[in-house]
Amino acid sequence: MVKALRTDRASKPAAPAAPALDSEFANRLRDPFEQHYMGVLRTNDPLLLERGNGGVELYRDLRRDGKVFSGLQKRQLALVGKAWQAEPRDKNSAKGTQDAETLTAILKGIAFDRMCGELQEALLAGYAVAEIVWTIRDDMVVPARVIKRAQRRFVYVQDDENSPPRLHLLTRENMHKGIPVPDRKFIVHRVNPEDDNPYGTGLGLQLFWPVFFKRKGIVAWNKLCDRFGSPTPHGKYPRNAGPKEKGTLADALRAMSNDGYLMTPEGMEIALLESKLSGNVTTQQQLCEYMDDWISEVLTGQEPARSGGGALAAASKERKDVRQDLTQADSDLLSETINETLVAWICEYNGLEPCHVYRNIKEEEDTKTQAEGDKIIHDMGFELDENTVRAKYGEGWSKKKVPSPPPPEPAPMPTTGAPVAEPGTPRAPAAASFAEPGQAQQGDALDELVDGALADWQPLMAPVAQKLQALLDEAVARGETAEQLLQRLPGLLAQLDADAMADSLTRATFAARAGAVAGVENA
Repeated sequence: MVKALRTDRASKPAAPAAPALDSEFANRLRDPFEQHYMGVLRTNDPLLLERGNGGVELYRDLRRDGKVFSGLQKRQLALVGKAWQAEPRDKNSAKGTQDAETLTAILKGIAFDRMCGELQEALLAGYAVAEIVWTIRDDMVVPARVIKRAQRRFVYVQDDENSPPRLHLLTRENMHKGIPVPDRKFIVHRVNPEDDNPYGTGLGLQLFWPVFFKRKGIVAWNKLCDRFGSPTPHGKYPRNAGPKEKGTLADALRAMSNDGYLMTPEGMEIALLESKLSGNVTTQQQLCEYMDDWISEVLTGQEPARSGGGALAAASKERKDVRQDLTQADSDLLSETINETLVAWICEYNGLEPCHVYRNIKEEEDTKTQAEGDKIIHDMGFELDENTVRAKYGEGWSKKKVPSPPPPEPAPMPTTGAPVAEPGTPRAPAAASFAEPGQAQQGDALDELVDGALADWQPLMAPVAQKLQALLDEAVARGETAEQLLQRLPGLLAQLDADAMADSLTRATFAARAGAVAGVENA
């Protein structure tokens, strides 16, 4: 038996070791290919290390190219041109909805769209830095303004292997490592970070060479146009001409052309060696157009179409879809940065429910068609919440109050004129209701017999009426149509218990027939 227990213990797998918490193993400080000095991290962008001395000014110079500026502007304006929305993370919280409206008012006071456009410059350089200036307004800690700062003024420093790199500001006293920036003070938006690169990798890495070759091509193109675009004056002077005659000829040639002229002694021959190419020389133009296409493909994600007809329309639609996808991706990445920094700090400082900001990047829809679609979904039994309605149709919408159902109408009074007893009150015998000799008759005898049998009709009908009223209230709250209500009515009727009512009606019928057989006259 002891041997069996030892066998069971040996076959049981050992519990896994606990994971190492809050630690990094392959951090950048252990990278043997990195050059660290005083903990300052360098960018891993190879072009900046080779030509830019690690700074992003090399990429900022690319904005001087018209094609680059146009592409960046399209992506920036496509994003800020869409409406943004602040919502609570818990949509079922009434306080969260109110706090989201407060957050919206705060962000509108700091030129939120302009701040987003400035942070989008990270597309080119890899990262963008903005400083928050906090203030007190209406007993709340809110940003007075958000100021974009130059990237060259900041570096990332990592002293501890298990802590993330921290942003430092370069100063005149410390131009290498700088000083740590205060907490909850700076927003850093990054794109395409590689290998835990805190600086990000911008599109400048792919845009530098097409811009470089394009500029070289334009210089060569201008020289070609300058040389062969207009004729060059050529003057000949005699071999025995003196300085005075040469000066006169030079003045004449200079008057004909300000760009340049040519003077040779008479009898001297000058010839141009022409290229064997036939037709127009468009090599430089084709080079510049190719580089522009390269730039457009990097910025917009789709190369220009080179065909016509239906293919051109299809390519245009595809490029539009690609640009919309890029705008949605830019919006999502920027929203993550803002929600993790500015929005989270505002909510924590002022005790607001956690909220987030986002933009719906989608093609504009016809409001009428959209409303008709929402009505169809509403008729299916679904309902939009207030935040979704405001996101789709704009601000200023609130949920309509459902009117309370009207009270039930009172039961009609008996037509015979005889008093009806209250439920549960014993009724007098039917013979007592007949008029005395010489007085007007107050009702016929058969009606009195039926009323006596139906004295308890209200307690019998109450359960049935309550269930029907509950069905009507539910239909009103859900906004159902009459047709939908009628479709649900047979299912409810099958659940109702009408046995007691059927017994009461049977007794009333029996009383009427018994009275008729007994000879009671019906006046």
